[in-house]
This record gives sequence, structure tokens and C-alpha cells, in this order.
Amino acid sequence: MEPITHGLSGAIIACTLPRSSRTWWFPLWAALTAMIPDVDVFFVRSPVDYIEFHRGITHSLAGGWVLALGCALVLVMFAHVRLKPHRLGEPPSPRPWSLMGGWSMAYLLILHHIFLDCMNSYGTQVFLPFSDYRVRWNALFIVDPLLLFPLAIGLLWGRARRGVMAGLLLWTILYPLGALGGRLALQDRLAADLEVPAATTTSADALHPEPALYLVPDAFTPFHWKVILSPDEEAWKVAGYTPGRGRPTQWTRFAKPAPDLWLHLGEQDGIFQIYERFAAFPAVDSVIALNGAGEQGETEYTFSDLRFGSTIPFVDAIQTRRSGKEAVFRIQARIAGNDRLEAVRFVTMPGAGGDTGWQPPTPD
Repeated sequence: MEPITHGLSGAIIACTLPRSSRTWWFPLWAALTAMIPDVDVFFVRSPVDYIEFHRGITHSLAGGWVLALGCALVLVMFAHVRLKPHRLGEPPSPRPWSLMGGWSMAYLLILHHIFLDCMNSYGTQVFLPFSDYRVRWNALFIVDPLLLFPLAIGLLWGRARRGVMAGLLLWTILYPLGALGGRLALQDRLAADLEVPAATTTSADALHPEPALYLVPDAFTPFHWKVILSPDEEAWKVAGYTPGRGRPTQWTRFAKPAPDLWLHLGEQDGIFQIYERFAAFPAVDSVIALNGAGEQGETEYTFSDLRFGSTIPFVDAIQTRRSGKEAVFRIQARIAGNDRLEAVRFVTMPGAGGDTGWQPPTPD
């Protein structure tokens, strides 16, 4: 999820506690703690770093436990400082937090962050440093108004009522779980309507993609979804799907990368190895012949991941394009006529590192 939803969730969790357990600044501490796993973006130095390390160790169960200790130390330090009463007359907490109590509270906030991020399609490496497996439950879009607006409105007008805060906290748990259950049910029903198998995983094997139907979040999920259909080994079909309006009728076709080429590029370049591990639904965007044919010529390939971009045109234009060009998690390769990789370029949005420019391959 985006950071604002995480911060609001943290403040609401804080407001569910008795007043004797919190000072006026405690919700602010809780909001910042709930956002702290996203600190990893400040250590990104390149677009490749972003896809390799974002939602990495700071979003893992082990890394979150360490982060929670640092946040708890801040809480304990402030709790032992005699602060002036809040301007509304609320006194500081008479009972300072212990280190273990603060650590548990901070870890709870971070676990809530991890839980929400697992509901997206990006992928969260919750088992680092033991495994880099990415958990993606494909239930919520990165910005979800049904989470963001109720939390913001409730915190603004109902923060003094613990019952309201407890209800909103319950909403941040039950609504994502409901969206996950809804996705699974819709996916099975749509697969039955289209007479194709429903996917049993949340990503496809690029080298051996089985025929299957996948449902992934799009803008305005759960009212609108993206359908990714794998009808054969050569192509994907993508369409928008609004429940209640019948099966999709307009599909966009995308070629799948040839398994031999996909494997060959990974063998020649470390960036491609990282991208291959990251991509859930790799597709060939374009193939352009450069500098003639034969061994002296080059071919430029552009690959993308079908998770990204929207089936709603105006959302896609806002989310994925810069200066009219696609710019979200795309990797390009220039291959000489003798199948030698000459150069690699990885492109994404400025907030995710930007553009590496063309670089010579660097085998891992």
C-alpha cells in the first residue's frame, strides 16, 4: 500500500489503546512506526536496486523485528521525558512504556504494514534473509479508496472514540481478507465461464507457462480487476473485468518471451537475472531491427511485466507513462546478429529509480 494508508492505520491502532497508555504524541509515533518499513526506498541508488531491495529485508518478519526495537527505543525515550500538557488539556501518560512493551507494540504496527503489503501484486519478501520468495495475494490495488478514505475521515472526526477506532482497525483486517476471498471466488467463476483453468498461483512460470486465468488488482479494485489469460505457450491475453457486467469481450494480446531467449539473456547479464526473478507475467512489448540484418545487425527487445499498467486508459496514462512512453518496470536488450547481448537498459518511474540508460552486460 502507499505510505499514507500505512500511517493512518498506525495512528488508528494507537487510538484504540486506553488514554492512560498514550500521550498526545503517541499516535504520531505509531503512524511513523507503521510507515518505517518503507524506509528502504531511501537506500535505492538505481532502478535495479528498487526491484531487488524494495519490500525486502525491512518488510520481512526478521527485519521488522529489528526495526521494531529501534522504534521502541524512541518510544521509551520520549515516554520518560516530562512533556508539557497538550493544548487541549490532555496530560502526558503517567505510566511510561517499558522496552518490551514498546517493542511488542512497534512490531505489531510493522506486522500490520507487512500484512497490507502482501495484499498487493508487487510482492513482499517476508521470509528474508532465509528466502527471497515474494508473497503477493493480488487482493488490493496500491491505492485503495475503501481503505484510505474511511481511515482518514474516521481519524479526523472519531479519534476520541475508542469504539470507532477499534471498528476501523477491524476494517483494515477484514476488508483486505474479504477482497482476497472475493478475488478467489471471482477468478474461479470467470475461469469456469471462459472454460479455462483457474490459476493456483499468483504468478506464472516464464519458461513453462501453463494455460490458466489470473485475476490481479487494477485501479478501483474490488469493483474492477485485470484479467490475465494464458491460453497457450506463445501469448498472454489481457482485459479489464467489472463484476456483474459479464465476461470480458475485448482482449489485448501480448507475446510471451521465447524460453530459450529469456534463459539466454539471464545467463549473460545480472540485471536480467534480477528482472526474471521479479517479473510475474513477462511479456514482449516490441522487437525492432537495428543497423541492418546479419551478424552486423542488432535487434532491440523490450520486455514488460503485465502486472503493471491499467486496463482503464486514463489511469494507465497517469500511472505508467512519461512523455507519452511506457515507463514502468521495462527492460530492454540489444542483441547482435550472433545472439550476443550488446547492451541492457532498465526503465521505470523516477520515484523507483528512473532510467539506467544503455549499459554493457555484466554477468553475475
